Amino acid sequence: MSASISSNDPALKLLLAFIPEAEQALSVDSVADQLSQLSLNGHHVEGTNAVAQLLAVTYNESLAGATDADKAEVSQWMTMSARHGPSERQIFAQTINDHLADKTYLVSNYLSLADLIAFGNVHAFMESLSSQKRFNWSGFSRWFDLIQHTVPAGALAKAGLKVIEIDLNAPAPAKKQVAAAGGKAEQPTSAEPKAAKQDKKEKEKKQPAAAKEEAKIVPSMIDLRVGHIVDVQKHPDADSLYVEKIDVGEDEPRTVVSGLVRFIPIEQMQNRDVVLVCNLKPAAMRGVKSFAMVLCATSTDGNTVEFVEPPKGSKPGDRVYFEGYESGTPEEVLKPKQKVFETIQPGLFTDDNREAGWYDEQKVFHKLLVGGQVCTTATVVKGSLK
Repeated sequence: MSASISSNDPALKLLLAFIPEAEQALSVDSVADQLSQLSLNGHHVEGTNAVAQLLAVTYNESLAGATDADKAEVSQWMTMSARHGPSERQIFAQTINDHLADKTYLVSNYLSLADLIAFGNVHAFMESLSSQKRFNWSGFSRWFDLIQHTVPAGALAKAGLKVIEIDLNAPAPAKKQVAAAGGKAEQPTSAEPKAAKQDKKEKEKKQPAAAKEEAKIVPSMIDLRVGHIVDVQKHPDADSLYVEKIDVGEDEPRTVVSGLVRFIPIEQMQNRDVVLVCNLKPAAMRGVKSFAMVLCATSTDGNTVEFVEPPKGSKPGDRVYFEGYESGTPEEVLKPKQKVFETIQPGLFTDDNREAGWYDEQKVFHKLLVGGQVCTTATVVKGSLK
């Protein structure tokens, strides 16, 4: 049982420290510029939200949500908190502020993964806020203060976080500078305002564009392709992992490591058509570097895992895309700091007809397609994709 936690993932570091049973049971490594990963009880998952949910279900089930509705809401809050562009952080703070007008916690009336993961994700943002901003978002600030004093100080320290002093009294108005003699407010020199104004204009021109670019995370940024498994072996150093060679229409097959031993017999892995996520940063898994991820569907009870299957007639290398996002261009390599896959993944599901797709924030279902035909699973309905 092992975990690789990204050095840029304070939320998961906090959760691990908050659940001492998990911290003691797991062999934990810190990795740079990679998605956080967890291998546990035959499951292998990647990304902050998926790792957090598996940790909670295994070691502290109450954190995952008491009901199916609560679990869905926990997932939504974690997804929103992962969007880290400047404008998105402000929208998230305002959303929490409004949501907590008559509530204490993000989900129902108890502490959940939503609170812990969101707190870890917004800690740096809260630290950057002025006293006036904290006062304006008093609901957000009260919630933050509650969580930071609910989490043991030792857990905060292990996550590299600190207690931030939150003062919800109205800040004193700023005093105008007064000249030493004459009692008149100081005026800037004639040379300074021109340079300062020019500087300000340049910054104002650049900043909104940058914020807009950061905020726009869409599923077409993920490079999804049809793959064909040409060879599969058991991982030499991990009983729960397969090592596959998968043809994705390139000169050589890609090596891919998958945690599917518990769910799919090796005979059923051979010569299968699959959907691959091809632009995750390559990651070493127990000494074998994996250059893609096989997309699978997991049933609601967690007992069944199946391939997301491309439609008949698909060929290795065929593009796989979401309905409505046909024209988007995938990133060459997903940057872990942007958390593109982590932002999109919580919305990936199969519907009642076993068709794979993505639910956007308005709950509109965008089917996963190859050449206009939908990708499906063998039996899993309403299952999550990862």
